[in-house]
Amino acid sequence: EAELAEAFGLLVNAHYRTTPSDLRQWLDDPAAYSWVARCQGRIVGVLWATLEGGLSEAMAEQVMLGKRRLRGHLLAQSLASHGGFAEAASLEGLRVVRVAVLEQARGQGVGRRLVAAARQGCREQHLDYLGTSFGGESGLLRFWHEAGLRVVRLGLQQEATTGEFPLQMLEGISPAGNALADGLAARFSEHWQVLMPRHWSALPTNLLIGMAVDLPAQAALSDDDHRDLRSFSDGFRGFELTLPVLQRLSASAGFMVWLAGQEGRELWCRAVLQGWTWTSLRKHGLCAGQKAGEACLRQLVASYLSTR
Repeated sequence: EAELAEAFGLLVNAHYRTTPSDLRQWLDDPAAYSWVARCQGRIVGVLWATLEGGLSEAMAEQVMLGKRRLRGHLLAQSLASHGGFAEAASLEGLRVVRVAVLEQARGQGVGRRLVAAARQGCREQHLDYLGTSFGGESGLLRFWHEAGLRVVRLGLQQEATTGEFPLQMLEGISPAGNALADGLAARFSEHWQVLMPRHWSALPTNLLIGMAVDLPAQAALSDDDHRDLRSFSDGFRGFELTLPVLQRLSASAGFMVWLAGQEGRELWCRAVLQGWTWTSLRKHGLCAGQKAGEACLRQLVASYLSTR
């Protein structure tokens, strides 16, 4: 009991959203799993997860179509109904609810080792995937990416408590789980650019880039695309005429990794991907005006082409 209190105290201190009612949920939930990390007999980390999915194929199809909504199964139902893959609800997986590490023990790989223990638990239980859903933030995205999970969905509605968009990540464990993760990531990589200016126009640049880097690349640029990019970088072709190609460039292999290290990355994301007007870009200090902004974008394209 003392150990349980110590573990829960760690969760409360690390997560402002963890409440006493969460302790009751943790204790009463037969689908709950937990792992702890110790150092010299003291608990320095805790991971709380819950078993999800395992629905019949018929029920999973109903969830995917939006005709049924069940209690619990947050990640499984979201990936089925919003992601469009019924198997997300019929396969069985473990959703990590919380990971907490004692402040003095942070930066030492405790969190990653806890995730590795949960992954091994999935294998031992013959589960299909390990996943998580959290308010999108670049630091958390980096943690989960380094822990081996990949982006498969970003929610369209901001969470009321945090103002952040729910970001969902997955790692396949079984062959079926790997196929699900691959399918979800591929589908999201085809959709995110269309959704970005409509729903995520204010998404922080570091989060946008971190998410895009994690997604499968789209089709390679054509010879016509390269010609347009050269014309744009040389100053002859206008921004609006080149915008479709600039967006395709953003989804091509390696570009967003390269962009992450460039000073003009925020201007690129806001202008090319998030649909900001030149007036808004100027008001936010990203350029002095359209002419200066286009010049910066042209230079970015020229610099990138010079590395190819």
